[in-house]
Amino acid sequence: MRRFPILPTLVVLLAVGAMIGLGLWQLQRAQWKEGLLARYRAAATAPPLAGLPAGPFPDSLGFRKASLHCVVAGAPIQLGGQGPNGAAGFRSILPCRLADGREMLADIGWQRVGSALAVPASGARLSSAGVLVPDDVLARRFADRPVKPMPWLIVLETPQPGFAPSKPPAIDTIPNNHRGYAVQWFLFAAVALAIYGIAIRRRWLDR
Repeated sequence: MRRFPILPTLVVLLAVGAMIGLGLWQLQRAQWKEGLLARYRAAATAPPLAGLPAGPFPDSLGFRKASLHCVVAGAPIQLGGQGPNGAAGFRSILPCRLADGREMLADIGWQRVGSALAVPASGARLSSAGVLVPDDVLARRFADRPVKPMPWLIVLETPQPGFAPSKPPAIDTIPNNHRGYAVQWFLFAAVALAIYGIAIRRRWLDR
């Protein structure tokens, strides 16, 4: 007489439980992302800030307009991007030190491929309004600096002479696929249970 496979069943149930847990976690992430995007949309229509607040920037500042007054603190990096009429070119991003010693990143404008526009040197002052964009990925590219920049980028509305304004990221392009991921994990759990159930049924029918 065959015994019921207790150990394999426990392994399958643990795996299914983990899949369901991941699905529930993705649903929580979806609610968090929806709230975050709602805060971004509210900030995009809020009155511009006259300056930047002290301390860490809250999520509610994402995509809000603000005035920037800072000192260039290092060399820029260039990122590919499209300018007016879809022309190919690149954006110049540089670290900028605020009056309180913190540093953030500033997008000083876009230029065409092949152009060699001068960028502000270290110590130059920047003063312009712009759109605040959270960007921890970009900030990590400056992580080896003595002062690590905050994970925020300000895209200047008034670029440097000769540059065209860079286009800020659009809120609608921020992905929120967490509900789809949750459905996938729940489907994986259902399929695993179905396959294991079929295997158990065949085992008992073949006794």
